[in-house]
Amino acid sequence: MILLSKYHGCGNDFLITEKQGLASAQKCALAKKLCERHIGIGADGMIFLKRNPLTMEIYNSDGSSAPMCGNGIRCLAKYALDQNIINQNDFYVYTKAGIKALHIHSKQPFSVSVNMGKASFDPHDTMLKDQRLINYPLRIENQLFNLTTVFMTTLHTVLFVEHDPVYVLKKFGKAIHEHPLFPQKTNVNFVRVIDRSHLSVSTYERGAGMTLACGSGCCAAAYVAWLQKLVDSPVQISLPQGNLQILIDEKECLIMRGGAEKIVDAFVTIPIL
Repeated sequence: MILLSKYHGCGNDFLITEKQGLASAQKCALAKKLCERHIGIGADGMIFLKRNPLTMEIYNSDGSSAPMCGNGIRCLAKYALDQNIINQNDFYVYTKAGIKALHIHSKQPFSVSVNMGKASFDPHDTMLKDQRLINYPLRIENQLFNLTTVFMTTLHTVLFVEHDPVYVLKKFGKAIHEHPLFPQKTNVNFVRVIDRSHLSVSTYERGAGMTLACGSGCCAAAYVAWLQKLVDSPVQISLPQGNLQILIDEKECLIMRGGAEKIVDAFVTIPIL
């Protein structure tokens, strides 16, 4: 038996456990089994938390490992607060994408900001060999998109649309995500500029498919929009189940602020892995 806690950040939901002693292959299998929404508990991903130092290891719902997750780290922060793992407003979380600094602004309602670090166009980071994809024209069926790919704690591709991004995502998200341009696939963020302080973002996530929110994707979208002088900083991101605020500081680090909520605790019998 293991204790799981389910949390969500803007509808992006995660199972969190402090279970130790599992090999990577077991974590992969456990995440895939428990995150399945029909025969498991259901979630977009599973977070394995370790204390001292506070460490986050995350697996997507398909069992693949991810370097980091913006909504997931806010859920981990809320869990750590609920479990009295942290007792101060400023603390750090160790991830595969580096050490992230967090600050709790409010406990009720819960609001936390995360310094997500800098975005990178370096081909070494984006895993795109020697090329940089900046406003790269790509035709899918009869639709022409201009893609910009950036590493923002994980790989993200940003494109701007004039109409409802959810409709475009459902039609083209998977095709772009799996395009041969991206040997290891990519997260795809469809972005609509509402005004200079407001974006709407829908994401097709690598390892999870269409989700209600992607924190690192919102950071990538805000940064690309800011670079293209479409928005100012800070910018608010509208999502189906909430909002995020992204600040680009003087060093071009992206500071993401938003909430997280607990859904339920549950004891689960570990399936045969």
